[in-house]
Amino acid sequence: MKFLATTGLICLAAVVLSGCTTDGSSQSPPMAAATQPLMDESVPPAARSACLAAVSNTANNGDVQITEMIFSQANSQVTVGVGPTRAPWRCLVSNSGVVANVMSLTNEGSL
Repeated sequence: MKFLATTGLICLAAVVLSGCTTDGSSQSPPMAAATQPLMDESVPPAARSACLAAVSNTANNGDVQITEMIFSQANSQVTVGVGPTRAPWRCLVSNSGVVANVMSLTNEGSL
């Protein structure tokens, strides 16, 4: 009985670090799922090029790279990284290459 009480106290003391269960055994904490950017190859090349040009012009920076693409029948979304830190910009574009909206996703209030 004393052994079970001691084991329970040790488990209780280490619960934050080890993830102990009520029976005194331990379990590994669940791993967070890694989120990969979506690179939907269905986004047409005309839409990709239009977004790269629009973001480059708006940000006044030629160092641009697509970091994520999501296809939609209405307007596809292309996320473009700008500069060496790849500051994120969102571009909504028709699949024929007409840009509907370009917006920085950076918290510009801290700049």
